[in-house]
Amino acid sequence: MRTTILVAGTILMMMLTTAAVASGAGSELAALRRATAQFHDVADAEAAGYQSFLDCFDSPSGGMGQHYVDLGRLDDTVDALRPEAMVYDVRDDGRLKLVAVEYIVPNTAPPNGQTSAPTLFGQQFHLNTALNVWVLHAWVWQANPAGMFEDFNRNVGACPAD
Repeated sequence: MRTTILVAGTILMMMLTTAAVASGAGSELAALRRATAQFHDVADAEAAGYQSFLDCFDSPSGGMGQHYVDLGRLDDTVDALRPEAMVYDVRDDGRLKLVAVEYIVPNTAPPNGQTSAPTLFGQQFHLNTALNVWVLHAWVWQANPAGMFEDFNRNVGACPAD
């Protein structure tokens, strides 16, 4: 069963990558993977200024994981190769696996001089009203059946119980 799920996930990732390439975002996403590959080891993310932020997030529709945010990057700029957050799946054994990145722009001024939500990879950010920030996830390290840029991913486990 697990093998079937892994094969299906791999096929889905290939389909999503093919769709992204067709839309022109493929090379940008490949560059993002290269830029964030160094952060598979959370110690390297911490050394680069990322720190654990809030608790792990999940919902009935899937997991989101544990966020490590570079608080010094929270401003009105969007840099495709320097996301504000690394997102990790918290494994049953407590290890962290890099699964996604998140772009975060405070909703205190128009992002990049824009009068509406910022966009990246042809995707519009959405407003997280609880934190008053514009956000966009990119599931570049773990296939997401709901879509590359959705918030929650059913392929990411639920947060561990405290």
